[in-house]
Amino acid sequence: MGSGKTLLGKRLAGKMGYNFVDLDEEIEKKAGISISSIFKEKGEIFFRKLEHNTLKEIVKKNEQNVILALGGGTIIRPSNRELLKVKNFKTIYLDVEIEELIKRLRNDKEKRPLLKNIENDDFSQYVKALFLTRKSVYETNADIKISIHKENIEQALEKIYLYLNLN
Repeated sequence: MGSGKTLLGKRLAGKMGYNFVDLDEEIEKKAGISISSIFKEKGEIFFRKLEHNTLKEIVKKNEQNVILALGGGTIIRPSNRELLKVKNFKTIYLDVEIEELIKRLRNDKEKRPLLKNIENDDFSQYVKALFLTRKSVYETNADIKISIHKENIEQALEKIYLYLNLN
């Protein structure tokens, strides 16, 4: 969450001549409401089921030449990781320093259902805890790790591009 998946994904898709698909956008289209509304009206468990089913549909029809931006929590679910492995999707973990993530997410918290109701006093601690909970899954399951805090967007884009063209 807040790592730049959509921005980098769109740029990478353009550079490679691939289609770009944002899982969150597809979920919203399918549901006919925003992700924030899904969380508010139906809860996270419902959202995660919808997320899985939408991912399954996307993976089935986009087996080649697609850059897919996943939601920050998508890869946590083992069945989602399995879907991507079966179809041989390459997964990229965009590693951003925690302080940078906190800054980005604080400015964008109203659009993020998991963060929307977190009090400012607790915000940094909550983001750190969420980050640490997810980080080991990202690192263990990603095909490549790109450190965004050490590279600007063009350098990160080039590193991903080279990796994908060599593998």
